Amino acid sequence: MSGRKNGRGWSLSAGHKGVAWFLSASARQIAVVMIACVTLQAFAAEKETVVRLVNEDRVLSTAMELHLTATDSALVNSIVSLNHEDAWLFFDNIKPSEVLAKYSSGIRINGEPLNAGANGRIAIYAQGSVIMPFGYYFRPLTVYTEEGCTGSSMELPIHIYHNNLGEFDDVIQSFRLKRGYMATFANSQDGSGYSRVFIADREDLVMDRMPAELKGTVSFIRIFKYEWVSKKGKAGWNPHDINATSYYDWNIGGNSSSDVEYVAIRQNGGWPSWNDINSKENISHLLGFNEPDRPDQANMTFQQMIDIWPDMMKSGLRIGSPAWSNPWGGTGGTLFDFIDKCDELNYRVDFVALHCYWGGKSPQNWYNDLKYIHERTGRPLWITEWNNGANWTTEWWPDASKAYTDANARKQLNDLKGILQVLDTASFVERYFIYDWVQDCRAMVLNGQLTLAGAYYSANKSQIAYNGNREVVPHWNYKPPVLSSRYFSLSNAIRVGWTDSNGELSRKYTLEKKVNRGSFETVYASEDVSKLFYLDPLDTDEGGTLTYRLTLVPARGIPLHSNRVTCFKTAGTDVIQSADFIVDNLEANTVYFSRKYSTVPLLFLGVPSFENAVPLTQRVTGVTTTSFRFALDPWLYVKNARLLIPEQLSVLAIPAGSYDFKGIKAEVGAISGVTRDWSAVTFNKHFGELPVVFCTLASGGNTVPLTVGIRNVTVSGFECCLKSEEALTASINGETVHFFAIEQGKGAIGGKRITVGRNSEGSGLFSSPVDILLDSSYREPAVFAGLLSAEDNFASTLRYSLPGESVLRLVKQRETSAGDSEIHVDQFGWMVMDLSAGQPDTVTIVPEQHKRSRVDFYPNPANHTVNFSFDAPIRVEVVDLTGHTLIDAVISRELKVNSLPRGVYILKAEGFLPALLVKTE
Repeated sequence: MSGRKNGRGWSLSAGHKGVAWFLSASARQIAVVMIACVTLQAFAAEKETVVRLVNEDRVLSTAMELHLTATDSALVNSIVSLNHEDAWLFFDNIKPSEVLAKYSSGIRINGEPLNAGANGRIAIYAQGSVIMPFGYYFRPLTVYTEEGCTGSSMELPIHIYHNNLGEFDDVIQSFRLKRGYMATFANSQDGSGYSRVFIADREDLVMDRMPAELKGTVSFIRIFKYEWVSKKGKAGWNPHDINATSYYDWNIGGNSSSDVEYVAIRQNGGWPSWNDINSKENISHLLGFNEPDRPDQANMTFQQMIDIWPDMMKSGLRIGSPAWSNPWGGTGGTLFDFIDKCDELNYRVDFVALHCYWGGKSPQNWYNDLKYIHERTGRPLWITEWNNGANWTTEWWPDASKAYTDANARKQLNDLKGILQVLDTASFVERYFIYDWVQDCRAMVLNGQLTLAGAYYSANKSQIAYNGNREVVPHWNYKPPVLSSRYFSLSNAIRVGWTDSNGELSRKYTLEKKVNRGSFETVYASEDVSKLFYLDPLDTDEGGTLTYRLTLVPARGIPLHSNRVTCFKTAGTDVIQSADFIVDNLEANTVYFSRKYSTVPLLFLGVPSFENAVPLTQRVTGVTTTSFRFALDPWLYVKNARLLIPEQLSVLAIPAGSYDFKGIKAEVGAISGVTRDWSAVTFNKHFGELPVVFCTLASGGNTVPLTVGIRNVTVSGFECCLKSEEALTASINGETVHFFAIEQGKGAIGGKRITVGRNSEGSGLFSSPVDILLDSSYREPAVFAGLLSAEDNFASTLRYSLPGESVLRLVKQRETSAGDSEIHVDQFGWMVMDLSAGQPDTVTIVPEQHKRSRVDFYPNPANHTVNFSFDAPIRVEVVDLTGHTLIDAVISRELKVNSLPRGVYILKAEGFLPALLVKTE
């Protein structure tokens, strides 16, 4: 890393915050070691330690560790034969290269001379080496389809990406990993998702029962040789000069040797390539980006690192974090922010990489800061660059020139001893790589010779790096599923779908539904987590607010609940449909008709309940034959309006026309181009008495809240206009208004009982509520009401409540955008409709002018189309002479019969006597 800029700032206290003495919540979760799932089964090997063997042959035919501690002449006229898979020979103080050069002839593998890489394996073991009777074709991992290492089994070789496991995909229940190897398991075929690295460092690792996250979910495995390297490493080249057992070079071009393990790095966002990294053999670890916070190094944004990190996981290697130049600093995010984000996103980070040029810091402070970083991140530490300060730090040196003088050399030696004492004894420090190019006073090697400190560093015998007690067991941060819905009008069904980022770590889905204020009931439950939707077939008589929620049972932990999705749907198989909605928002809500209309119906909204004080207007938009949208809209002057308690709102859909609702006459129509000016509306037929008129704003020509004003209601018509906030004087566009005029009395609409009334002469509605006596047998009352006069300059709307079983209370709620002023008495009307099922003494409505006459149509006989003259849409059926229905449609003018074969049929229309239809060719 030569060529660094001088003057790089450093502050030991910068970024330190009040943090709990141990791990953050996420880190604590990661640090939990799930011992319950693992059985570490030692092979009960005997262990014998001698200095050397002289004139003595040994045959190891059982599980046995033979340790030779000599630094030379370890085998003198002696032969050691390894005749058992778990018979291992250790040279505790002789490097692998020297063992191969001097002692190969004295080592036999199952009777054959040692041929490392062919019939045996030699590995780094701290300052020495170990020989294992594992040949080239040895397969160290065996996976099983049943717990307890039973069932079908498969042995797997090293290095290969095992991402096509065939019949073993998603069925592995246990495994055995031989000592001296490490394996990464993941539940996604590309190595992403939940993944975990297992290391068999002290004995065979036997997993009798897979951890919950990997139980029956493994689709990716990669296996590597494990080397028992020491903590001591080298950042850069020539690691042999200082007896380091591992090194890296900010590249991918280096190689492992018999004495030194090479560590790869993804130096920056684009290099080295993933192909070079993933095809590199004889590596087992991968470092993250080098100093992403520096423009002259990786120079990456926080988000770039996060976006690339899944590719690090896909390598299957044991991976380390990016190494910030200052773990407490960084633009856009610190090391700690990165770890927290990875934990949130379930990205595996096996260890934390640091750069520590901490000149002038005492050994105790080294320990304190390293311990803090370890506890804050929950990972073991790799110090991938460090020295006793650097050319940009400002600590004191005896000779200020920073040259290699006797005084500076002694200071470096003394400081180095104290730092190494910390690094070698701190169990959470896994590896440290000294950086040798930060001025001569700190050098380990100068002019090809070890310095005073370099000699000490070289001779220092550090411990084996990996400490299984510090194993990181990734915790999966389960996220609730996200629910969505879609309505299918042709099948009258709602498709409830969900996304689940937990993938195979989900174990069961339970979908529940409730209607309006009812209780949730289960409509779907399955352990097939590959299916991410349910098609809920709806009863045509089921209307209202349908609310769905999904419960997920994860592989570990408590069940999680999704968001709730709400669908609004009308009920009714007739041409008239209705519903009562529970509304908890001020947004545009889509409502689906339970049965598709042949022509676009007209819509009428009831008055909202009075659960919230916020004044509300309402409108309908986007009416089609299958759906419409409605919204409760507060006046503009009301800031930050929201519904703290859901409101109740009724709706009625009726095609235009004249009706007789069991003796109560009505007319339904629409007016377009309604503005602030009063518009006169004339009924098609005069009523016999003064009707009640309800109007609903049914278009979206303006972005401001509006309501419909009504006055001068007579038997022949009425006047209407749009009313806005009094303080709003800007011009408004014309809108469409739907009107529903109906006589007073009792009747039935679509089999639902109704009671219609208006205020008595001399009474009305102003600032005080008005109570109206209700029929207490109405179990599900839907309330429609409106003002029938406009005595105030300002706009008002109505709200309702039901303080008792037989009382309807109406409230006139004015807008106050221009301040308070006198409120006048207005006339009003109301209609209550019982939406409950199984009502007594109800009949289906029919258009009044056709009641019980024979259905009239032409031509007859007919070939392609028959024509009608209904005033409103009516359901028509064509049945054959055996009673089978062949056509069922809601029409008002024509019916296509070209699909019928030649013959005689019966044509039925609701409210009419049937007639014969003759179909020709």
